[in-house]
Amino acid sequence: MSLQPYKKYNSIAYDYARQLPDGWELWKIAHAFNLIGSGTTPQSGNLKFYENGTINWINTGDLNDGVLKSCKNKITEEAFKKHSVLKIYPKGTLLVAMYGATIGKAAVMDIDGCTNQACCALSKSKILTNKFTLYWFIANRKNIANLSYGGGQPNISQDVIKKLKIPVPPIEVQNSIVAYLDKKNEQIDTFIRNKERLVELLEEELSHFILEKVSNSKTGWENKKIKYASKVFRGKFTHRPRNDESLYDGEYPFIQTGDVARASKYITKYSQTLNKLGYKVTTEFPKGTIVMTIAANIGDVAILGFNACFPDSVIGFYPKKNVLNDFLYYALKIKKDDFLQTAIVNTQMNLNVERVSSIFIDIPPFSEQQNIVYEIEEHEKYIQNAISKAQQEISSIKEYREALITDLVTGKRSVPQLQMS
Repeated sequence: MSLQPYKKYNSIAYDYARQLPDGWELWKIAHAFNLIGSGTTPQSGNLKFYENGTINWINTGDLNDGVLKSCKNKITEEAFKKHSVLKIYPKGTLLVAMYGATIGKAAVMDIDGCTNQACCALSKSKILTNKFTLYWFIANRKNIANLSYGGGQPNISQDVIKKLKIPVPPIEVQNSIVAYLDKKNEQIDTFIRNKERLVELLEEELSHFILEKVSNSKTGWENKKIKYASKVFRGKFTHRPRNDESLYDGEYPFIQTGDVARASKYITKYSQTLNKLGYKVTTEFPKGTIVMTIAANIGDVAILGFNACFPDSVIGFYPKKNVLNDFLYYALKIKKDDFLQTAIVNTQMNLNVERVSSIFIDIPPFSEQQNIVYEIEEHEKYIQNAISKAQQEISSIKEYREALITDLVTGKRSVPQLQMS
């Protein structure tokens, strides 16, 4: 059964709609909830406030747009007693994030606990169920985020949340909407999990295909150290501190390890640049260079799509005579586990040119390299098309869910059981 509009609507003065179904009211959050509060952060360096803590202490990172059954952090009785602003909120309390990128994210507590100052707690309403209110906040996250203020980390306040106006259907209507959305959400979540698993399997299949093609040593293949198949060199950035603003925002692309990790095969975009001062303290790699990360996310490989500068956390490869650039890329790509095993463990894992250069790879005759690269690229196209289709289906179902929640909590459409009644 398709979802139909309600039979009768009344005009209203509301930011996000011009009418509500007959029997629905519009309330300010401040008037709809008898308890609205927040929390604080006990001094982070004081172990007495955290070690062996037993009281749930919820942060915005815990909020999951669903039912919150656990949290990452706990505080002690001493911390709770010494911070009068901390309150134990009961199960059923709705929490809404007020700071940063999580603004508007929400959850219904299935545990008792207190919060930090970035969460707004809403409890004890006689006219709104916690799950209906949760769905309303999910539907209005973008609108709420638009009310934020501040520079580096925008935020909203409790006052902003208190002034929000929310549609209030009769309780039985709220329950019907929640039951319908809960069922739909379960179906959608299952669909998304299956598609995400499909993407994982496709990526694994592609990795196995590449591994089989470039490491299946046959007659005429040579097993040699990387340094005999390619010139290996390292990026640099000699200036300290590295974040000196006088070196940035110029005409020279400056690639970081994250840019390499996010690339599929080719690096085609960048987010940071150096000026002429910065260019003097770094190394520029030419277009077509194979690059690999040797710190942080070790062993990620990509091919540079334009001239760019690199720090010392990235190394580059120039293939030697009779070694095809694309074949070398795939040969390095399958060696990530070997690179990780070779890494030096200090405060973080890292590699150097000498260790990388000593890893062995299999090199076939040049004509066979060309054939192998062609086979891999054709198979990649097939796999990437399948992955793109799955990802588009995930994106589409998420858009459908967002529209469905919005339509139901604002009264644009009613659920089937209400239509039949």
